[in-house]
Amino acid sequence: MAAASPSAGSRLTRPFVRLWQFLHGVWHELQRVVWPSKEETWTFTVVVIIAVPTVALYMGILDLIMVQLERLLGMYQ
Repeated sequence: MAAASPSAGSRLTRPFVRLWQFLHGVWHELQRVVWPSKEETWTFTVVVIIAVPTVALYMGILDLIMVQLERLLGMYQ
């Protein structure tokens, strides 16, 4: 039997080295992130809570108008 070449061991450990390098890079990028303050987070949350029902109501009214228009024009019998 032939002995394993020295590069065979490095090929087996290379994925773990690359994984470690990736995770290390991710950690450094997370350190650079500017996280929103507590006040900004609350503001964005309120905006979303107001915007979602508003858009849903608008889309519901638009859908109701389209359905009534279809019935009026007799498109689907």
